[in-house]
Amino acid sequence: MAFQVGSRIRPELNNPDFSGFARAAEIQASAIANLGRQIGEGIEKYQQNKEVTLAGLASLEGQAAADPTLVSALKNAGGDVGKAYARIESGNYNQRDVLTTTGFASAYNQQQQNMRASQLENLKIQSAQSEQQQKEKSQSAFDMALMASREAETGKVDTGALAAAYFDQGGRDPNDLKIIESMQKIEGPNIEVLDIGGFKVVTQDGRYMTAARDGEAPSPAALQTLEGELDQLERARKVYNEGDEIAANDILAVLGLYKDILGNPKPASEVFGPPKNNGDGSDNGSGDNSSGLDDAVLNNQATTDNLPTPEEIEAFNQAFLKPNP
Repeated sequence: MAFQVGSRIRPELNNPDFSGFARAAEIQASAIANLGRQIGEGIEKYQQNKEVTLAGLASLEGQAAADPTLVSALKNAGGDVGKAYARIESGNYNQRDVLTTTGFASAYNQQQQNMRASQLENLKIQSAQSEQQQKEKSQSAFDMALMASREAETGKVDTGALAAAYFDQGGRDPNDLKIIESMQKIEGPNIEVLDIGGFKVVTQDGRYMTAARDGEAPSPAALQTLEGELDQLERARKVYNEGDEIAANDILAVLGLYKDILGNPKPASEVFGPPKNNGDGSDNGSGDNSSGLDDAVLNNQATTDNLPTPEEIEAFNQAFLKPNP
């Protein structure tokens, strides 16, 4: 075929262009890859949802086994929770049903735990209050029984009458019983019982005799502390009898053994009664400086304000000290 001289035929047009087909193939391949990825993700998500659902059912079953009231609570919950649990029971459930019921179960169990904790705390408080009431009752019984069982003529304590009166008034403190048992071995008047640092301490003429706390004797270190407290008490008594009431009051305030109903320290005049002398060795007309019935009375002042009336003391005397005609 002859070509006219000077024609503008473009030789590159004779080369076929397949780029469009190539791009179409790339697009198709990408679409297939995306579809495959989506299918894979869907399968993975389904598997995860299935695992979540199975785990939720297992958790629900475990919680119901631990607390049988949970099943009843789920059935009576109503609304979405009740419907979801009904579907679970029928076997026609989905993940949302499982999540709804397990969420309710978790909240219910937490509520039950809080309720039980509150009940336990209330029981502890009631027990502590009851224990404190019994302790106060025993303390009052001990104070009254000690005063009622003291012989007026000699100042000696009739420990048999003390024990009987203590029980009669409702005293039950094992520590008091330990002290009463120890007092049965002590002869003579001028016995005083003090509460020092949680210990019930028995003294005679200001000297330490025995002590107990929770039914146990004091350790050597605690005993040293108790004896130090008693030394200070005797020092206060001494300076008071010498006429220095202010110094005695200061010592008693530091000791804190004798307090009024408001918790304020009692003055020496209330703790020790009238001074034994005038500061010059005289005895206010008593005739001697020895410890007698006055000491017995003064040394036995209770450290609380639950003191019996004269009528109550007389009633104890009639019941436990004086034989029936």
